[in-house]
Amino acid sequence: MYDLLTDIRYALRNLIRTPGFAAVAILTLALGIGATTAMFTVVNAVLLRPMPYAHPEQLVSVNIFNTKGGVPETAQFALSYPEYRDVAARNHSFQSIAPYSPSDYTVTAAGAPLHVQAELVGASLFPLLGVHPALGRGFLPGESAPGHHVAILSDHLWQEHFGGNPSAIGRNIDLQGRSYTIIGVMPRGFRFALRSKPSDLWISFSGLAESDDPQTKPKAEQRGNRFVSVIARLKPGVSLEQANGDLMSISRSLASEYPDTNLHVAFAARRELQFLVGNTRTPLLILLGAVGLVLLIACANLASLMLARGAGRVREIATRTALGARRRRIVQQLVTESLVLSIAGAALGTGVAAWVLAALLRLYPADLPRAAEIGIDYRVLLFTGALAILTAMLFGVVPAWRLSSPNLAETMREGGRTSTAGTAHTRLRSAIVVTQTALGVMLLVGAGLLLRSFARLSHVDIGLDPHHVLTANFDLSQTRYGLDQMDQFVSRFLGRVRALPGVVSAAGATPLPMSRNDYWGIWFTLPNHPVSPDDVKPGAAFHVVTASFFETMKMPLMRGRTFNEGDRRDSKPVMIISESFARTYFPHENPIGEMITISAGEGGARARYDTREVVGVVGDIRNSALATPPQPAYYIPFPQLIWQPPTIVVRTTADPGTLAPQIEQILKSMDPQAPLYNVRTMEDWLALDLGRARFQTILLSIFAAAALLLTAIGLYAVIAYSVAERTHEIGVRMALGAPRAKVLKMVLGRGLQLTIAGIAVGVAGALGLARVIASLLYEIPPRDPATYVVVCAVLAAVALLASCLPALRAARTDPVVALRYE
Repeated sequence: MYDLLTDIRYALRNLIRTPGFAAVAILTLALGIGATTAMFTVVNAVLLRPMPYAHPEQLVSVNIFNTKGGVPETAQFALSYPEYRDVAARNHSFQSIAPYSPSDYTVTAAGAPLHVQAELVGASLFPLLGVHPALGRGFLPGESAPGHHVAILSDHLWQEHFGGNPSAIGRNIDLQGRSYTIIGVMPRGFRFALRSKPSDLWISFSGLAESDDPQTKPKAEQRGNRFVSVIARLKPGVSLEQANGDLMSISRSLASEYPDTNLHVAFAARRELQFLVGNTRTPLLILLGAVGLVLLIACANLASLMLARGAGRVREIATRTALGARRRRIVQQLVTESLVLSIAGAALGTGVAAWVLAALLRLYPADLPRAAEIGIDYRVLLFTGALAILTAMLFGVVPAWRLSSPNLAETMREGGRTSTAGTAHTRLRSAIVVTQTALGVMLLVGAGLLLRSFARLSHVDIGLDPHHVLTANFDLSQTRYGLDQMDQFVSRFLGRVRALPGVVSAAGATPLPMSRNDYWGIWFTLPNHPVSPDDVKPGAAFHVVTASFFETMKMPLMRGRTFNEGDRRDSKPVMIISESFARTYFPHENPIGEMITISAGEGGARARYDTREVVGVVGDIRNSALATPPQPAYYIPFPQLIWQPPTIVVRTTADPGTLAPQIEQILKSMDPQAPLYNVRTMEDWLALDLGRARFQTILLSIFAAAALLLTAIGLYAVIAYSVAERTHEIGVRMALGAPRAKVLKMVLGRGLQLTIAGIAVGVAGALGLARVIASLLYEIPPRDPATYVVVCAVLAAVALLASCLPALRAARTDPVVALRYE
């Protein structure tokens, strides 16, 4: 311990004597460690930190998948409520299981209309998670049955709109015309599900177990209506594989009992955390690896600096060795200096990490899972401490070992200044530069691939014109508006919006294309093209739209006609299909006039409208994601299939955002209890979809630029140091008549050799890791030749520039000056 304290004091004195070196080293480490810590903070919160529930390792998500492909289940994870009940009753693997489903509601009993994010949940959910309301009680088992309208508030909603008053328990709130009794308040900070947007309240499934039309099955009784997410807790000792075997047995039973809806559907369980993070895992791990490579390059640069600095301390080390200091003791002292630098860099890097983290979260789109949990905690601090020690070892041990064994006879003799390097020393510095260059190539290739991919994704044809289009949602009371009244309200509302100055057209759609809403896929049958009962039912993306929708979105009409005001509730049931729908299901015939029966309707007297005539074909659109090819889709007129108010879309001649207050005023004048919410432009929706790709591309490009800069600095330092070491040799050459051009060629050739070696190693590494980045690319192969060629050319050019200054300095060497001290 005494030796360690002595070494620390000695290291601090040495660093104070060389403030320039200390500042450069600490700043380099602070940036490298800070950026790595920031990325680890995100990875820790999203991927590594246990979920804030009891025994989270036992939690699994139960989802469905299609055993043959080609039906809507391929695009969703939800079960129907009857399927949830079947799994709950028949499984032998779960000690508890619970359903939940996100929804939006308007609260009208707490003052002005308030749009809230809600979750419909089963009574078993909170006990399954191991949480209980902080105030009041939880749901009772029978409260998912009809007639039990109860709600539990989040702490935030309770504080903001009920003043944190305990008397809120027992009060009624109005959710879109239906009265719910408040029975509890959840603890502060509780979140479920762990989405980026927290829930404001939780309600039972009782509302979905009821139907306003006695001839219509309630939504909770419709086996083909899949909208329920399911979470379960494994029994002690039951593995995930055993649970999946159990679920497969249930799937086979349901397939034989309900062939119309379950013939090609199977259930599967996966870890809840895996389900939650989805496709976020791979990009975050790749970015963490990329910033780790930048840190390695920084460590390589510092190792070069340590070697260069150590060359001036050879006489000091030789003297200590001559006086009896052992090599281990010298290495310990030199490594301690590296550790002091690294700890200082890590301390400053923690502050850098907080700043970088804030920038990362602003850059990332709004749908990052567990975003609210991201923060620097004790795990992150432990990681930073370990990173400080690791970096000290990386850039300190090798130079320390190399410098701890000087040639005493040569070093201690008078004029022994040329003994500082040697062949081994030069090879070590060259190896460091080759390593830096290789790592830089790998990062540059990754950034280049993502840049090309992002450019392709940014210019993909989405099938509509998103410019100058405003979108917004609104709610209507379910008790005050029947279907006919809702149809009339929407028609009047859109008519008044169209009359606003600057409005070109206005329409509505559910769901809105590219709005990142749930994929709506509905089965259908073709009466004139029947399929075998054993075949997969055809399915396609489904949209309910108003008249003028295609004109408002500027979607091209390929055949037939679009919807118009004549497509009323009492008129002939019609539909419009997309080009890919026509190609897939009517490949060699004109689809206009064909009849299609869809598996959706309003029920009761409206059931006859399930069979519809195709009256038009429109161009394909990207239904939910830019990277997903256009899928077959079909469109139903809003008046003929009303489930909820549509998302309005308004095309304007000027900035669409300026119209939002006027539209809100129109809606308020028509119904003061109908809030306008989720107001954004169509370009904002596209930006959300591009957000992840933009985040990955920008971040990896920044890392690659830092790697390129550090590589250039490292190469410059090595060449400059090599020129300084060879000053005498260069002087002799020039004194003997060597032309300056030859000296210049000699120095540039050395830089080129190191660069080519590094590029070769880096290209091999990038090719080996190509599959890692493949999942992030769109229409760009991970071994794209053009990207590799451009990266190699850029790095070679930068290396040439980095070598030029030392080469020019060498070419201007005065032989008299170079030989003066010999």
